[in-house]
Amino acid sequence: MAINYADSAKEIVRLIGGDNNVLSVTHCATRLRFVLKDPSQVDVESLKRVQGVITAVKASGQMQVVIGNHVSDAYREVQNLLNIDENAAVEAPNVGIVNRIMDIISSIFAPFLYPLAACGVLQGIISLLTAIDLMDPAGGTYRILNFVSWTGFTFLPVMVAFTAAKKFNVNPFTAVISACALVSPDYLNMLTANKILTVNSADPAMQALMKSAVENPAIAKVLVEVAGIPIESAPLTFMGLPVEYLSYTSSVIPIILMVWGMSYVQRFFERILPMVIRNLFTPMFCIAIMVPLTLLAFGPVGNMIGGAIGGVYNTLYHLSPAVAGFVVGALWMPLVTLGVHWGITPVTVGNYATLGYDTFTGLQASAVFGMAGAVLGVYLKAKDAELKRLALSAGVTALFGITEPAIYGVALRLKRPMICGCLAGAGGGVIAGAFNAVSWSYCIPGIAVLPVFFKEGHMTQFLGFLMSISVAFILGIVFTWIAGFTENTQPNTRAMAQPGTV
Repeated sequence: MAINYADSAKEIVRLIGGDNNVLSVTHCATRLRFVLKDPSQVDVESLKRVQGVITAVKASGQMQVVIGNHVSDAYREVQNLLNIDENAAVEAPNVGIVNRIMDIISSIFAPFLYPLAACGVLQGIISLLTAIDLMDPAGGTYRILNFVSWTGFTFLPVMVAFTAAKKFNVNPFTAVISACALVSPDYLNMLTANKILTVNSADPAMQALMKSAVENPAIAKVLVEVAGIPIESAPLTFMGLPVEYLSYTSSVIPIILMVWGMSYVQRFFERILPMVIRNLFTPMFCIAIMVPLTLLAFGPVGNMIGGAIGGVYNTLYHLSPAVAGFVVGALWMPLVTLGVHWGITPVTVGNYATLGYDTFTGLQASAVFGMAGAVLGVYLKAKDAELKRLALSAGVTALFGITEPAIYGVALRLKRPMICGCLAGAGGGVIAGAFNAVSWSYCIPGIAVLPVFFKEGHMTQFLGFLMSISVAFILGIVFTWIAGFTENTQPNTRAMAQPGTV
């Protein structure tokens, strides 16, 4: 029997204090995230028993209601019941700096995670089809699908700007236009011209070739007039200040900093400009100030921060990939329960942009499959029919990368399966690290995105990855079977969705 999320939404809104208590609501892959005026009005225990709700937790200054795969259905019904002024400023929750950062990251990335992951899956599929000679890399089909698959990453700054604008109470279209400026063809041509003029190849022959090509009038004319590459222009400056040539495609932190700064610029001009010109000139000043300021300051600073964060992780990883795999495999699920797992997202996105692959996702997958195995181990060992049904539903969902139903609905409630899943993830993570398993494009690890971990010429890494998730999955089942659990602590049946709905 399918869940009526319209009825569930009415109960959820009532139990969090009603429409008047809600400042804002968003959702991530599995959770409704409410910012409330008075969190004390929430009846948490009753909220956990609402049909379709897996659990409810207070974290990062939010009331988070875990729904599972059907969170978008619940979100749509909740929105129909709320009257929220989207232009009204929402004060940041009074929480610590770590929770505040996690809240910002989750609010920015959650809305477009699945579309971005879909681009990654498409990349993996066409790479696999090319490797087995079912698609010609020189053919039109491959070329079209290839550039389509890269579009989400090329224009990632635009998506980040839009969601960051929602978070920082900025006009989203002003933020989007500013981000578009940083990935516009004119600016990219300036970057190309700089690369040509300052080629730093270690090969003297290559340097000589590029120099002679630029000095050839015919070639220079083609570059300028046909390709639109301004190789004859002066170095890029703004009001006499030199601009650092940085690419903002796939950029994250500089865009977040830009939109954050824009929130102050927008509020300043909304306060001082007369109403008759405010709507026109506030966006103009925001664009005219923030794009150059990003090129001069926020871009280099953000690039440095992103590089430093990614550099720390990659340095630690290369000290011992197997140890890194053990740590990630063991701790990823506890981090999910604490809500701090979002902190790794800028690192993984940055790795794809700078390295072309990401090692963390290759390790993280073992934790996902280990938890899926542990919960399916509950299904195999349990005697109670209701618990078996819930475990099967949550376990299958976990195989596709959505682990909250498995964690909250089964593993944490029974306790031992949670430990078993973490140990299984650690075992698989060691193998993934030993084989240097990587993901070649952004994804949410699960059985449906396996092509993302494949790339022609890297078969050993791919086979090692398959071995790691298989071992993690099997160990999860075996550990849970051996450790056992007490069945009378099974979750309230109203808290879990019916078969086929999670």
